[in-house]
Amino acid sequence: MKYHQTAAWQKYLLLMKERPDDFAQGPLEIVTDAGLVDRFYEENRKELGVLYRSPYHILVVDLVRDMEDRDRLFAYERLLPAADGAAVVAVPVYNGKFILLCQFRHAVRKDVLAFPRGFGENGLGSEDNLKKELKEELQVDQVEDIRPLGSIAADTGSLSGQADVYFCRVSRPRIRQGYEEIEELVYADEAGLRQMIARREIIDGFTLAAFALYQEHGKMQ
Repeated sequence: MKYHQTAAWQKYLLLMKERPDDFAQGPLEIVTDAGLVDRFYEENRKELGVLYRSPYHILVVDLVRDMEDRDRLFAYERLLPAADGAAVVAVPVYNGKFILLCQFRHAVRKDVLAFPRGFGENGLGSEDNLKKELKEELQVDQVEDIRPLGSIAADTGSLSGQADVYFCRVSRPRIRQGYEEIEELVYADEAGLRQMIARREIIDGFTLAAFALYQEHGKMQ
């Protein structure tokens, strides 16, 4: 069987038709010619196409043409969001203080301080997703004064998805012990949050970017 006939490559071609924006051509040209795909695999033994799919991510490996050497092809892996809904990051405030989660994050294998956030879900708008995530993670009954702050592309080298960022005020939060490895809630005013960043207690990229957007667009009144 030629590589262009494999399930991984056929799923890739189908995904291209379903989500053309994720495969828009640019300076790094995506190559789909069956002959070139087969030749690349025979010479390099590197798998291409859709290699893994979960409810959260799709791992794709594109065949890409080098910008400087047009005869050179190489594999470029990236993660696409599995759902079509918008991922969200909340900048929640209760009684004049920001709320952060202290949560164990498997990817870095340690506790991380971060604003609440969540993956997108099919058919769910970003504001509804925001309220759902805050209900799940903070057990809040009310989410008010919702203000869009912008969007974040967390890692443009390997992640294709973006997250919408919202400032909001919430009713009294309650910890849901153990849910998604949440260990405690941490409260800080703006000065305290800046000090935590300066002391490198906050390293989460979504949180740092969301706070930067808040400082530019969403100051509390």
